[in-house]
Order: sequence, then structure tokens, then C-alpha cells
Amino acid sequence: MIFTAAIHPLMSVFAFSICLLLLGTNNKLPWFAALFPFGISLASPPGPYHEVALTHSYFYLTRWHWYEWLGVIGPIVIFSWFARLARARQWQTVNLLGATLVIYELVYVVVALAIDIPLRFEALARLQPMRSLYLLYILMLVLAGGMLGEFVLKNHLWRWLALFVPLCAGMFIAQRALFPTSAHLEWPWAQPKNQWVEAFQWIEMNTPQNSIFALDPKYMSLPGEDEQGFRAIAQRSSLADAIKDSGAVSMFPAMADEWWRQVQAQSGWSKFQLQDFQRLQRAYGVNWVVLQAPAVAGLDCPYQNSAVRVCRLD
Repeated sequence: MIFTAAIHPLMSVFAFSICLLLLGTNNKLPWFAALFPFGISLASPPGPYHEVALTHSYFYLTRWHWYEWLGVIGPIVIFSWFARLARARQWQTVNLLGATLVIYELVYVVVALAIDIPLRFEALARLQPMRSLYLLYILMLVLAGGMLGEFVLKNHLWRWLALFVPLCAGMFIAQRALFPTSAHLEWPWAQPKNQWVEAFQWIEMNTPQNSIFALDPKYMSLPGEDEQGFRAIAQRSSLADAIKDSGAVSMFPAMADEWWRQVQAQSGWSKFQLQDFQRLQRAYGVNWVVLQAPAVAGLDCPYQNSAVRVCRLD
């Protein structure tokens, strides 16, 4: 749990609450201990925080579509059925887990509604109580797989193949469709397939480490970019983007004002000319930009490929 918290503090809270609920359901600890308020603050968020919230509608249950609500109601029904079946067969562990996870989901649904409805609690959306469904679905698949093996697949190889070959093929096709321009096995010695990644790697090898870059604030959603992260690959600083950085702002509302200023400063990126980039240089010290073709007059671009070009601001 400590290791998990070091990587993803928020998800460790959900795992910890499951542990507390298991102890409580087993009469070893009051179940309501799972409601311990980790990091809750009622301070009003900065004004731009609302713009961040609008980009993360899944934070708010009342904004979910009716079919998304099936993903909330379905696990309650399924885990209740698992617990009932387990009691009939005297599977004590499965019964304990099924009953506990029903309580676990109900607790977080109540918390999500409490955060969602009053506007003044909007900053608490960063606790993202419906992320609790991640662990819930993982455990549901584990239990469902066990039930499938116990009652259907049993010791018949052809049944296992009939299930998993189409399942794996479907996942493979879906992954190829989601990220069509990226390698799906990234060996350390292999050349990148993605043109954006090629540019980011060139930046890492050929630009000063203290460089500050500007890119299209929505570059991660552009066709062919495949959600490749600039900072992680190029290992250089860049102005705030409107896609990935909004997630950080949703967790730390104090960053909202600066995030909003930087994103607004890059508004209309596709029509930027030399004077617009010079404005970013004066305001934020930007000395490099990553652009899609065609080139902008007046910029020196020492690197380019079929997708993007990397240009220096003098």
C-alpha cells in the first residue's frame, strides 16, 4: 500500500478503504472508518477551476449519461449475486468480498452525489470518488473469471480457447485502432514509428536542457499524435497544455489561474505567426516551438519530418 501511495496517492486511498471495509464487514473494525477524510478541503477554488471541471465531466455523477449509470448499478447487482451464490456454497471469502464491495460502491456513490450537487463543493471533485470503480471492476472480473472457470470452462481446453482467442483478438484490434501511428511493442533499440515521438527524441538530444517549448495546447488529441507526452519523452519544459495538464490542475486547484493564463495565451495556435510566438517568448521565456506543417515565415526550423517541425526563436 505504501508503494502504491508513492506512485498514485489517490488510488491508494480506494485500496485502503477496501481493506478497512473488509475488516469492518468481518466485524474487526467499524466500517465507517473508510470515510476518513483524506486531504479534504472546503476552500473555494479559483475561478478558472470551473473550466477544468468542465473538461472532466466524469467527476460528476449528475452529468453521466443513462447508459453510464448502468456501470454504477450493474456491479451492485452482480456482487450481490456473487455473495448470494457464495453463501449457498459456503464460500466464505467470496461472500465476504461480495458483500464488502457492495458497501464500498454505495459509500462512494453517496460521496460522489454529495460533492456533485452543491456548487460550493466543486473543489472536492478532485477527490474523484467514482475512480473507486476501477478497483471494483478489477475485482469483479477476477471473481467473474473464477465463476466462469468453476461452472463453464472447467477442465476443457477448447472452451478456454473459444473464450480467450476472440477476446484477445478483439483487444488487439481495438488497441491498433486507438493508437494507429505508434509501435505497440516499444523495444529499447527500435526506432520510433510515431513522427511526433521522433521529433521529441530529437529535441532531447539536440536542444539545451533549460529550453522552454510551446506546442499546440491540444497537441495530444491531434490525429497521429497518439497521446504521446512531450515532457516525458523530450525531457524539456513546455507551457501548459489543455489536455493532460488539466488533470493535474483538477487535483491541485491552486494551479488553476496560471494554467488558465498559459492555455489562453496559446489560444488560436493554428493561426499563429512570428509575432505571436515572440509574444510567448516575452511573456514566458519560450525559445523553441513545435509546429505542424506548413512552416511559419521567419522561423529557423533545424528539424522537420512529415508531421511536425521544431523551430528556434532567436
